[in-house]
Amino acid sequence: MIAEARACSEQLAFGLRTIQGAIRDLTPEQLAFVPPGLANSIATLVLHVAATEVVVAEQVLGRRAAEDLRRAVLLDRYTPAPGAPIPAADPGETAESLIGKLERARAEVLGALEALTPADLERTFPFRPGGRPQPLTFFLQLLPFHIASHYGQIALIKRFLRQDT
Repeated sequence: MIAEARACSEQLAFGLRTIQGAIRDLTPEQLAFVPPGLANSIATLVLHVAATEVVVAEQVLGRRAAEDLRRAVLLDRYTPAPGAPIPAADPGETAESLIGKLERARAEVLGALEALTPADLERTFPFRPGGRPQPLTFFLQLLPFHIASHYGQIALIKRFLRQDT
């Protein structure tokens, strides 16, 4: 694995362990809870992180992921318009089901990272359909930042949950 991909992979591994630890003991009701003033539940955020990893893997590999994986992370429900809301997780998601989906997405992105060569670092991809192309290194830096920022949102929602008990 090239150095840039390895750095991304190591940061993503830390992010995955962090999210797993954060949601492991939550009930489906807690995972579905949307605090006042916020737009998404923990379950929705976890699936959004997974969906983003699948999309980046698709861009890098130049092919769509398996349809069952795309459906599992709700890519079949995404609206490509900038600023559109992310699709809400289905009721009844469990920590185990969410972790499984995130791990499947992670396997997809790791496969893409392992396939990278130094020449790939010159490639560009649009951030969103019709958007301005960004260098591959942008996405390698985006993924760890993305998971960390959504972990922060998860931690915030967990604070709301503690207030309710």
